[in-house]
Amino acid sequence: MKLLQEIVGHRQSVKILKKAVSSGRVAHAYLFAGPEGVGKETTAMSFARALLCSLSEDGDACGVCRECRLFSSGAHPDFCLVEPAGSSIKIEQVREIQRRVPYCSYQGGRKVFLIRQAELMTAEAANCILKTLEEPPLDTVFILLSARPQILLPTILSRCQAIYFKAMSMPDLIRGLVNLKGMPEEEARLYAALSGGSMGRALSYASGSLMADRDGVNALSGLLWHGGPLDAVEMADKVSESKQKAFFTLDTLACWYRDLMVWREAGETGSLFNTDRVDMIKMEAARYDTDRVLAIIEEIAATKRKIEVNANTRLALETLFLRLCGGSGQQY
Repeated sequence: MKLLQEIVGHRQSVKILKKAVSSGRVAHAYLFAGPEGVGKETTAMSFARALLCSLSEDGDACGVCRECRLFSSGAHPDFCLVEPAGSSIKIEQVREIQRRVPYCSYQGGRKVFLIRQAELMTAEAANCILKTLEEPPLDTVFILLSARPQILLPTILSRCQAIYFKAMSMPDLIRGLVNLKGMPEEEARLYAALSGGSMGRALSYASGSLMADRDGVNALSGLLWHGGPLDAVEMADKVSESKQKAFFTLDTLACWYRDLMVWREAGETGSLFNTDRVDMIKMEAARYDTDRVLAIIEEIAATKRKIEVNANTRLALETLFLRLCGGSGQQY
């Protein structure tokens, strides 16, 4: 479990949170908003531990007191994690929060309620939590996490102090991967490039069979070039098995086409992400002009945005792959 000071990136957000703890001016409710996997929950858990720590130093948890040890073991009685039950957060879950809120904390300090994917609250649950946020007890802190804060009730947003988390920069991602995983910088660079600015996604890739998966996706561009509409539909069906697989495919394709554009423009390997696939990059780059590659990259980004806001994953991928199949793309 990380201390706030150990969070990679998000320096300004961490600074705000540490200052709140050290000054005692903690808001009754926070909204941590940003794309999935960028570090919202990691930061929220570190913040919650700092709020509950009995020996907090400089706005951060000490990591060794009884409260910190209880928190790290998942057994702190004054911390409550609420997450979707199935596809939504139901009113019964919020009523359980309301039942616990009036009671004094077990350890004599604060109580912290962390709500994952707060945008998935049903209308009844959202209205129920709003009543609690309108009259918050002094010793209670709510932390709402959301990748789509625009879906939350405006009245909920107005009662939370918003902390925004952006996609992490390449240097921060690379530095974090090297420090956390002890991997060579060149390998970390590839994971960072494929992650879409998400440390969580980069760590997931680093822990899995990324190279084999990456090669399969990179081959997809060639298969689409030589294939027809039926091939595009079949590939979209396979890739849309899960959002995680879809995002990995889109990030990897964007990285691949980016390398094609870099090779066409610069003709040198130093700036490539897929440095072990130079021969394939040279061969595929010859098929495209720069404007077309750039348009494809933009279309991939647009497809990813559609899926992030809950568009039908399979249909979004079908549309993209149909535009790439058979060497087409004149639409660009």
